[in-house]
Amino acid sequence: MTPYTKPSQTLHGATFELDRKQFLRSLSAFAMSSLWSTSGFAQNPTIAENETYNRINRIIRDYDAQGDHRTGSPVDAQSGLWLSDRVDDAGIVPELEWMGVSTIESQAAFLEINGRRIDGVPLYDGGVTTPEGITGTFGEQDSTSDIGLTYAGPRIPSAFLDYRRTTQQQAIVTVTGGAENGVPEGLALMNAPNFTDPFGPPVLQVASQHREMLRQVASVGGSAKFVLHLTRRPEEVFNVTATALGSQPGLAPLIVMTPRSGWWTCASERGGGIAVWLEMIRAITTGPTPVRTVVFVASTGHELGHYGLREFIRTRSRLLTSAIAWIHLGANFGAAVGANPMLQTSSSELQQLALSELSTAGVTAPRQRSLADEPAGEAHAVFEGGGNYISIIGNNGLFHHPHDRWPSAVDLSELVRYATAFTAIAQRLANTPD
Repeated sequence: MTPYTKPSQTLHGATFELDRKQFLRSLSAFAMSSLWSTSGFAQNPTIAENETYNRINRIIRDYDAQGDHRTGSPVDAQSGLWLSDRVDDAGIVPELEWMGVSTIESQAAFLEINGRRIDGVPLYDGGVTTPEGITGTFGEQDSTSDIGLTYAGPRIPSAFLDYRRTTQQQAIVTVTGGAENGVPEGLALMNAPNFTDPFGPPVLQVASQHREMLRQVASVGGSAKFVLHLTRRPEEVFNVTATALGSQPGLAPLIVMTPRSGWWTCASERGGGIAVWLEMIRAITTGPTPVRTVVFVASTGHELGHYGLREFIRTRSRLLTSAIAWIHLGANFGAAVGANPMLQTSSSELQQLALSELSTAGVTAPRQRSLADEPAGEAHAVFEGGGNYISIIGNNGLFHHPHDRWPSAVDLSELVRYATAFTAIAQRLANTPD
């Protein structure tokens, strides 16, 4: 395994350290297999839940402490090495699957207006300016101004996409996020689903505290300077994968996936999926050997059009339809602020399996996306390829926000219940005969 080093980095003005933790395995394989069953914590739920709670808490705490998990950043690399060590701790040999990506370096990203400079973050699938930028009139998006003002993010409304495709304005400023329902002001960034095929004018994302000032200037058509000078450089990034061989390797495998990258620290957005993914690895590898092979993948590039997962699928395209199912541990389902999880499945049979195990584990019944609707998140790639999937996603009042931090943003007790349920789901599917 690649040696792990203890780095000290500064990103976005925040200094962090990564301290390697040696997690002790508290139970032997026999003890672990007696605690786990296909319906969750069976023999001694108090002991099992406490140990699982503590492991999940440590995982999210350490993930949060690493810093900004943007794809291709130093944190992305160090976090991947940290995660590979945690996979090894859980009882299986990890693999680092490398891929090339053209990462974006922001040389200058700001709006200068009324003698005031407002720094922001580029939308990673939009256009760029020259180093000199654009100087012109500043107005609302439906005006004839050179630079338009809108209000979108961190979610991407379809109206915003239409605006980007059809506007005659040379540049766009979007105010993201907003202080409401206890969520602080801040810069809540949008993902870049068209990262490999950018379109439209350059878009600068700015924090919500600038909303009123910008609105006032736009209402009178003031003058502004807009600079979004970006460069690209080649970078190598990697997915973390692991394979638990089944007793009948000729049977169709089960795939368990979760993203590991995102904007800011993303403790509840990404940390919950990572922690539950590791619990599932621990249960599968320390319990009885499953009938089917189980492949685990933690992908980078989530915020860049699911880049890592699409590369994983590109090299294994037959798995889309040959796998018995793909389990997707998506965003926010363990968030403490407005999670309201949603279950997405490709069939009524998988839906009933998931609902049964979630209920047995004591999970509050999630919303259910209609089987006729397209799923969100990484499950959409499986849907596009005609594969079977079970996916859990959620909302988050701190979505893509710098304040998505451990411990306040995370519902640890609910994540223990999700770990119980999804371990049971995986064990049921992995032991389904042909």
